[in-house]
Amino acid sequence: MEHLQTLLLPLLLLMCPPASTDYAWKWRERGGEAKAASRNHSAPYVAYLQGRDNHSCAGLLVAPGWVMTAAQCLVHEPQTVILGARTLQSREKSWQTFEVKEYHSHPGFKISNLKNGNDILLLKLNGNATRSDYVKPISLERSSKIQGSTECRVLSWGHRRDRVTLCEATVTIFKSRDCLPYYPGLPNKMICGKSKSSEVPAKDGAGDPLVCKDKAYGIFSYQYRSFGIYTQVAHFASWVDTVLKSA
Repeated sequence: MEHLQTLLLPLLLLMCPPASTDYAWKWRERGGEAKAASRNHSAPYVAYLQGRDNHSCAGLLVAPGWVMTAAQCLVHEPQTVILGARTLQSREKSWQTFEVKEYHSHPGFKISNLKNGNDILLLKLNGNATRSDYVKPISLERSSKIQGSTECRVLSWGHRRDRVTLCEATVTIFKSRDCLPYYPGLPNKMICGKSKSSEVPAKDGAGDPLVCKDKAYGIFSYQYRSFGIYTQVAHFASWVDTVLKSA
């Protein structure tokens, strides 16, 4: 583990050298309402997933040894998971770093047909995270009932030049029937949401967590016009339970 961290940190520092305090987040630049996540780390369940060729995704710690993200992230094979981070400019004392031991993609997922849904992936870590003020699993939302015009937040790793920092934005979630006029055929296992910016979350933000009332509500999959389309966690809660128990 220490050897992995030694190899990883120079790469991260090369990609993200120490930034000044004059932060300007990429979503805000595009007219969105995104901001830096709270300094008291109000999202201790968010993970940074580093894959091949410097590709990355966001994810959620859903159990001490498990992270949930979008199945499409498997294309870049996430290999390292960092928990407890707020920025990636330099290592923080709160970090916990793991290697990915196993990949469990939903059997119904097809990268060639994102619109069919099932865009969910579970990563088994090579150890269990230690609970702290900076690292805590999040509970899954298990009710598939959607309250119309619910305000939630989406979290993402914001990239701007040499800065990689955890950001968040407010997203309004709509009932499926309210989305259908704009997106006929939207599967009921998907959620549509909208922010003040059509680019929140970013098009390349696969795996960005959607959190409502401190529960894992969705995983960003793709954009459709001005809507963000998310995998609805509640529809896959039983599958998640099965994988966690059997692996």
